[in-house]
Amino acid sequence: MRLGARLIAAACLSLLPAVSPAQTTGGDLAYCRALSDVYVRYVGHDWQYGDRQRRQANNDAQVAVAQCEQGNAAAAIPVLERELIRNKFSLPARG
Repeated sequence: MRLGARLIAAACLSLLPAVSPAQTTGGDLAYCRALSDVYVRYVGHDWQYGDRQRRQANNDAQVAVAQCEQGNAAAAIPVLERELIRNKFSLPARG
């Protein structure tokens, strides 16, 4: 029984390094919000900018904007960067 508990503990500890880099830092969240602001203002839709932006908006990027608002910057940043670059926008400074 002790051997089984040690194996489980070792397995759990081996997962910790894989989990910790995925956590979002404050800097990542600020960068994500900056990307989101640029995307919503110029590419995606915000209800105040009309029908043209709503038709132009990419669903993956809209999901990324929502993820960013919920604090999931790790998933949102690559999508927003890709969409801004695809639409020929410069990325905001990271940091």
